[in-house]
Amino acid sequence: MIEARARIERSRELSAPIDQAWALLQDIPAWGALFPNVETIEPHAEPDAFVWTMQPLGPPGSKVQTVYGCRYHADGGRHTLSWTPIEGVGTGTFAGRCALSATARGGTRGQLAMDATLRIPAPRFMRGVVEPLVQVEMGRMTDTFLKRLDAALGA
Repeated sequence: MIEARARIERSRELSAPIDQAWALLQDIPAWGALFPNVETIEPHAEPDAFVWTMQPLGPPGSKVQTVYGCRYHADGGRHTLSWTPIEGVGTGTFAGRCALSATARGGTRGQLAMDATLRIPAPRFMRGVVEPLVQVEMGRMTDTFLKRLDAALGA
């Protein structure tokens, strides 16, 4: 079993005003559905927590389905949303933070940082190959998410 880690950091200017962007950011299933390969986002038994199930990814015959749970904390005064993993839920852990700020032109600047750890059934000697691939794929999916976010906010 490999534990592949990925760190994603992105900054993006959105044309939508901060109130519109913040309203979407607080709706976890709505913005989560913009992320590629999401199969379901279901409420967890804990308040402000959700379990994400992704579509199986990987080469034919070796596809892996990632499932993880996160607790979310929204700070409306600072326009930040942070999430922490729910230990023992699924095959991965995700933690992160998104912060929004108003721009001088009436839009919104978003800062996103995420840390992911995926448990992948592969021999440990494959870690040097698998981990860079996970990093690249997570980056690609995040970039697709940001494009979809722009479209959802009317950019």
